[in-house]
Amino acid sequence: MRLRRAFALPMVILVMLVLVGALASGFGMLSSERGADDAAIQSQAAAALAETGLQQGLRNRPGLGLSAVPGASDSVRLALTGGYADIVTTRLRAASGTTIAALYLVRSRGVVTATGVAGAGNAVAISTAFATFQTMRMTVQSALTGINGITKTGVAGDISGVDQCPPASGGTGATVAAVAVPTSPGYSGSLTPLTGTPKVLYLGPTAAAASTTVPFDWSDIVTGNAITPDYLSDYLGNGFPTTAWFTANPSSWPTIIVLNGPSPNREFTLSSFGRGLLIVYGDLRLNGNSAGWDGIIITGGKIRSNGSNQVSGATITGLNVKLGYAVTATDVDELMGTKRYLYNSCNVGSALTALGALRVYQNSWANTFPSY
Repeated sequence: MRLRRAFALPMVILVMLVLVGALASGFGMLSSERGADDAAIQSQAAAALAETGLQQGLRNRPGLGLSAVPGASDSVRLALTGGYADIVTTRLRAASGTTIAALYLVRSRGVVTATGVAGAGNAVAISTAFATFQTMRMTVQSALTGINGITKTGVAGDISGVDQCPPASGGTGATVAAVAVPTSPGYSGSLTPLTGTPKVLYLGPTAAAASTTVPFDWSDIVTGNAITPDYLSDYLGNGFPTTAWFTANPSSWPTIIVLNGPSPNREFTLSSFGRGLLIVYGDLRLNGNSAGWDGIIITGGKIRSNGSNQVSGATITGLNVKLGYAVTATDVDELMGTKRYLYNSCNVGSALTALGALRVYQNSWANTFPSY
């Protein structure tokens, strides 16, 4: 037999090529597996981002920097962990009077920007829903509800539970009580300024009992951040919108919280006209002949007012009783001079607009298959 010189070297090279090919194939399969696994994970993450954006767009418009009531169209980008969501709200049908609500389409496009595979694209998913805007409702018991009792000095003024907003303008046409108080301390003063059905509504024998009939979760508002205000003020008025602001924004009904209580309780003085939802944690003073309010006033403590001023909407005082605070003789509302507390359902509704939210039509939610 003849010798086959250099036979071993080609065989070694061939075996090495086979081994290298197998190794490369293994790495390729591993990379494909990682890519497939990452695609599934990121697709799910994109769907979660889209759903988070949709829920935020439906329930937290003011927190996103959008107007409480959607207009014809608006959009915002919400930064989230691992990506973002683009939220677009489009009005499909305008409201018609008070019977047909506006129809909106809310779309949320979730995009994952952090992936586990180098060079991979962004996973994207979209969630949509049809919705109408639903305003918050408030049960109004009287033009002026004083859980801490009310003292009216003199016969001048008008405290009326007759709705000042006619049905033609969207009002209820209803008549509520002029004042609502506990039996003790109750209402002290002349009945002449009172107009309502009844003039005096007794909510319970004591302030504590009366507080249970007023449907406010005051504890959650004071300590649980249940309401996000447009303006936050201290007891000195720092942060409170100015008269010039109200003049320049005649159609705005802001939500304002004054941090002056419940302990220590420092009296906040309202010395000018304003509108919206005014929440005062402690005592409130309506100053002289210059103060006035359209909308809702809610206080934890008492109201003290002198001179001639007017509140048109609804007023509730003494809510700190819900937190366990007792009512003493110095905690009773003091109304001196020509007082006008008038129930106005339209102003109440306008003050609550910012607390409204989009309500989803049942079975209208949909999403796309996430792409990667």
